[in-house]
Amino acid sequence: MYNFILERIISMEYVEINPQIELFINRHSTPTWIIEDATTDFIDLTYIFKGKAFYSINGTIHEVNQGDLICIPKGSRRSAITDPTNLMICYAMNIHLFDLTGKDVQLPFPLISHIGQPEELHSLYNELTFEWLKKNKGHEMKARALLLMILHFYFKSLYYKGNNVNIDKRIQKALRYILSNLQNQFEVEELAAIAGLTTAYFGTLFKKYMGASVKEYINRMKINNAENILLSGEFTVQEAAYKCGFEDIYYFSKLFKKIKGFPPSRILIENGRSDRQEFEILNK
Repeated sequence: MYNFILERIISMEYVEINPQIELFINRHSTPTWIIEDATTDFIDLTYIFKGKAFYSINGTIHEVNQGDLICIPKGSRRSAITDPTNLMICYAMNIHLFDLTGKDVQLPFPLISHIGQPEELHSLYNELTFEWLKKNKGHEMKARALLLMILHFYFKSLYYKGNNVNIDKRIQKALRYILSNLQNQFEVEELAAIAGLTTAYFGTLFKKYMGASVKEYINRMKINNAENILLSGEFTVQEAAYKCGFEDIYYFSKLFKKIKGFPPSRILIENGRSDRQEFEILNK
């Protein structure tokens, strides 16, 4: 329960942040490389690509290795050296984060986290390096966008359960099929066959990576899709239900309220488009 509440708080607090990059470097350390002892006026976000280093953070020495993420809060006392026998290669950023009012925001990451070496993360850093060095017109906007993608990746790794960074490719194949056919009904056996797995193993593997059963996940995606359809203002609740594969509008309304916390008719009411007769039927 504590982890679930923590995830919800983090999700709410970091949806709207404005990142600014003060410094970005793909650092290839020399044997004598050093960060002099000083207090930071930025967030130090460093990902260790290879090698080893030793960071002193507020008087405590931390050994960091390949695949580790360092997140040093603004206002920390920091110094660092590399291991001369195993030189550190890293992506280092000095950044500032602000909320929509311009107030400083700190990241909730631990000082040291092990992220591993996922290909997606390397690709993001490579693209950021390219944009940062190229410095074409408007590169700052692209760099901020890439920083947000990198931060989102770290949030996925550390906090957002059900959004695992390295989802099994067989499960990914089933997910693509589900999201491309939300108007249809699905059988677990059908999805397992698409993934090339037995039904039992598919269900186990799906829950491991997605944090929900196959049925729970499909229902959530269908209801999210129905919400988008209703928000467009072009369809009734009944039409949205049919477009998402629900023939029983009462079941659809009940499931929508269970997942979203409010009935689907509320979206139409708030947009001034409710059908009074439909509203009365759905809210009996």
